[in-house]
Amino acid sequence: MNCVVVDDEALSRKVLEKCISDTDFLNLVGSYSSTLELTKALKAKKIDLIFLDIQMPEMTGIEFVRTIKEIPQVIFVTIKTSYAIEAFENDVTDYLVKPISYERFLRAAEKAQKIHDVFGDTNPDENIIYVKSDSRLIKVDFSKITHIEALGDYVRIHTKSGKYTVLSTMKALEAKLPSNDFMRVHKSFIIKIDKILKVEKNVIYLENTSIPVSRTYKDVLRDRLPLF
Repeated sequence: MNCVVVDDEALSRKVLEKCISDTDFLNLVGSYSSTLELTKALKAKKIDLIFLDIQMPEMTGIEFVRTIKEIPQVIFVTIKTSYAIEAFENDVTDYLVKPISYERFLRAAEKAQKIHDVFGDTNPDENIIYVKSDSRLIKVDFSKITHIEALGDYVRIHTKSGKYTVLSTMKALEAKLPSNDFMRVHKSFIIKIDKILKVEKNVIYLENTSIPVSRTYKDVLRDRLPLF
């Protein structure tokens, strides 16, 4: 996996760089002291994983993750534990507290690798995605998906013919889906827009279930559904 380090402290960057160099499946493609540099790198390089400090001078790591729509997996790195809940609400893969031991680093990196491996090769010109579920590689047609639900470290893909539970963050899966057809309506739900039967107040009704709409996404939904 191609990864980058983003931390305004040179010593912290060195520690992470050494951990990455000691990990066979990680390939360091950049090390930056600011989110501005990271923004430029995301446009120029193929990056699968970001080790990102939370307490950055110009923009916190959490603010950055909220700002960037299409972002690779993120592992936050910080000296404080108090950001953990807020961090995971933003679909980060893991959360490392300084000083970092290599053992803890490796656990986080292996989790990111497993999520990276969950999805088979996906051709953006095709309306399918391959996912690994119960050690099987399964082809899922986008048109069959009704909604996607967050379940801790996993997500559950609901289709007309069944459900598939895979190791992933919502953000990682969302990046694989065509944005014209799918949208996030809650921190725990992504829906396929054409499966909506009706919307009443803060609830979306699909064929066999109902899904809440959070305040954060309500205006976006209104823009996507001008009649509601």
